[in-house]
Amino acid sequence: MNYIKKIFENKIDETVHHRLVRYGKGEYETSIMEVRNSKNIKVKGTFDFANDLFGTISENIKEEAEVKGSLIAARDFENELEFASYKKKKGANTGEIEATLKPEQMREIYEKFKSNFILLNVESNSFSLKVGKKLPKPGGKIKEDFCKATLPKELLNEFVWEAKDFSNAKIKHLFIIKELIVPKEYENDYAQARTMAKRKGILKRIIELDGKIIEKETEFTA
Repeated sequence: MNYIKKIFENKIDETVHHRLVRYGKGEYETSIMEVRNSKNIKVKGTFDFANDLFGTISENIKEEAEVKGSLIAARDFENELEFASYKKKKGANTGEIEATLKPEQMREIYEKFKSNFILLNVESNSFSLKVGKKLPKPGGKIKEDFCKATLPKELLNEFVWEAKDFSNAKIKHLFIIKELIVPKEYENDYAQARTMAKRKGILKRIIELDGKIIEKETEFTA
C-alpha cells in the first residue's frame, strides 16, 4: 500500500514517517501521480512513489523478474543481501543489483529497505517499473515521471480508490504541516529531533478524473 493511502486509512507506519522526515512546518505540494486505466494500468509519479511501487510489485508478483538498480541507506548493509554488490560512501552506502530475482527475494529487499531508498527497475511478464538512477536534489525541480510502471488491472485500487470506471487520473497532494512533536529525549539534539519528530497536520488530495475534480482531506500525525 502506498504511503498516501496509508495516511487516508490511518495505517501510519515507519514508511510514512520516513517520507515526511524532510518536512518542517509549512505547506508542501508533492507526491504527484498520473494513472492511465485500460487493459492494464500505467502509472507515472514523482520520486515519493519509488519505494511504494517496488513494494506493490514485490507483494503481488508471482514470477521471476529482471531487477536492476541501486539501494541507498545510511547504515552498513554489506552483509544483508548476497545478490548485491556494495559500495561504502560518506553519508550513504549503496548496493548495486543486476540479477534475476524470485518474488521472495524481492519481498526481502522491500522489507529490509522500505525505510531507505529503493531505486530498482523491474521487468517481468506481468510487471514493469523504471525509476530514476539518482536521488533528486533537495529543493530541485520536481520530476513528475521519476517512476513509470505498468501493472495488472486488479491493482488499480492501490492508487485510485475513488473510482473504477475512468480513463485517466491526475493526482497531486498538499501536505500542511502544522506542528512537529519532538520526543522529550531528543529535545536537545537538533539532528535527532528532526528525524524522530512526528509531523502533525492535514493532507489534501486533489484528483482530476477525466476532467472532473475531486478533493479530499484528512488529518494525520506521523
